Amino acid sequence: MSLRRKLERLEATAGVRAEPPQNSRFWERFFHAHENARRELEGREPLPDLPYTLEDLEDDADTLENVIPAYRADPGWQSEQAKAFLDHWEQHIKGNLQRGAQTDG
Repeated sequence: MSLRRKLERLEATAGVRAEPPQNSRFWERFFHAHENARRELEGREPLPDLPYTLEDLEDDADTLENVIPAYRADPGWQSEQAKAFLDHWEQHIKGNLQRGAQTDG
C-alpha cells in the first residue's frame, strides 16, 4: 500500500474519532469516578451516585447508538477480552437508561 493511501486512510479514520468532551458535566463525572477509585483503593465507602441528568441520558444514548458500534467495527477491538468489555459497557449504559426512565416516570 502506498504511503499516500495509508495517509488517506489515517485521515479518514481520524475524522471518526470524537473530540474529548469539554463540558463541566463530563469533568464532574470524571472526578467523581476518580475519587471513588481512590476510596476503593483506601478501603473506604464510595461517594453517593451523582444525579442522572438529561445530559447524561443524551450522552448514554449517543454512546449506545454511535460510540460502541464504532468500537465493535474497529479491527483493534475484535479480541474476546475487548468484546467482553464492550458487552459489559453496553449493559451498564442500558442499565443507566433504564434507571433514568424509572426516575422520570
